[in-house]
Amino acid sequence: RAAHRGAAAAAAALLTAARGTRALDNGLARTPQMGYNTWNDYRCKDINATNIAAVADAMVSNGLRDAGYQYVNVDDCWAVTRDPHTYELVPDPQAFPEGIKAVADYVHSKGLRFGIYTDRGYKTCAGRPASSGWEGVDAATFASWGVDYLKEDSCNADSVNHEVAFADYGRMRDALNATGRPILFSLCGWHDWYSPVGAALGNSWRISGDVNKWPSVYASAMINAELSANAGPGAWNDPDMLVGSSPAAAMYNTQEQSRTQFSLWAAMAAPLLIGSNVIGLTKYDLETYTNAEVIAVNQDALGEQATIIKDNCPERTLEQLQAWRDPARSLDELVAGSGGVPECTQVWAKPLSDGSAALVLINWSGPSTVVECDDACVRAAGVDAGTVSAYDLWEHRDLGVMDTVKVPVGADGASAMVRVSSAAGVARFAQGAVPRGALSAAVR
Repeated sequence: RAAHRGAAAAAAALLTAARGTRALDNGLARTPQMGYNTWNDYRCKDINATNIAAVADAMVSNGLRDAGYQYVNVDDCWAVTRDPHTYELVPDPQAFPEGIKAVADYVHSKGLRFGIYTDRGYKTCAGRPASSGWEGVDAATFASWGVDYLKEDSCNADSVNHEVAFADYGRMRDALNATGRPILFSLCGWHDWYSPVGAALGNSWRISGDVNKWPSVYASAMINAELSANAGPGAWNDPDMLVGSSPAAAMYNTQEQSRTQFSLWAAMAAPLLIGSNVIGLTKYDLETYTNAEVIAVNQDALGEQATIIKDNCPERTLEQLQAWRDPARSLDELVAGSGGVPECTQVWAKPLSDGSAALVLINWSGPSTVVECDDACVRAAGVDAGTVSAYDLWEHRDLGVMDTVKVPVGADGASAMVRVSSAAGVARFAQGAVPRGALSAAVR
């Protein structure tokens, strides 16, 4: 780890020397961005104006917009060529017969913001035209279409030489700045070495390979656990999109796993980008994604990223983390090859602006168990108190005053999420409250 941090520091120094104080000065993402992305829902199939409009309609009617989800983001597979005269990217004429601006206008009419996708290489990951050498033209085009969010991927580009990658993203950053339109810039470089320099390049940066199934959720979280110092208002580590529980989407996990991912991503101050089937969103997933109290943890103004404060999982070696960084292989396959998701538990803690902390207590794999956070654990969360007042963020109820938070947690990826604050000055008990010294929460 020391060698890795040293390399990251050197890269940061080189970037600073090369670019001075340049940064993406757009005033956006002061809290982590929230929205929807087509990739985990559609992949490349049925990316068209009709479906994007239907997604926007659904986000209004099901309450996602009012819950804080602002962006409707089209991922890969929308462009087919470049105009031979203007050199602008040309959308698929069958999928977008009225062009991209008409889609953006419709999304805007619903009180939402519109996002689009490109790649810093010569082709996108799906082999469509990309932005290498065309950053100025593409940024101006996106601005003229009314784009509010740009995800730039990293396929078909040099991902070995860090300086080349930083320079590629720097060109798009500068081109976006030059348009004068505030466009949130999301880097998708799949590597944690973007994290130390990410704030100089964009509003968020991917730190791992794609998250699809439960093993990749685990791996991405473990990689992100090392990077908390680099996140803050306007600039966020991105462990990839949310995977829901609906089999109607291209990718899905169990209900418990999807809710745990949401809780943990909220605590990690990660972008909350839904990849589930929004048009046919299940009642369970809608309840997950519209939990106002969990969203408030993610959007807390302090902007702190959660860290692991209690852990009985196997130590993640430098070699294992390096193996998980191989973009040529699926992150799920890489985790499976190193033994799979271990039977272990963790407690993550995110400090909040009111002095309390949000705890996520996770059972990563194996049978139901009890996860606890004792006095030392609570103090490690930043709550300096012998006893705490606890509140369950999923059951929406006070759990009383206690010195140890002790929670029964379900099997194979289930979790609990509890906000704790100092009990000083709070009435010791209300009649019928949970007795001190134990927290009994429903198994999830």
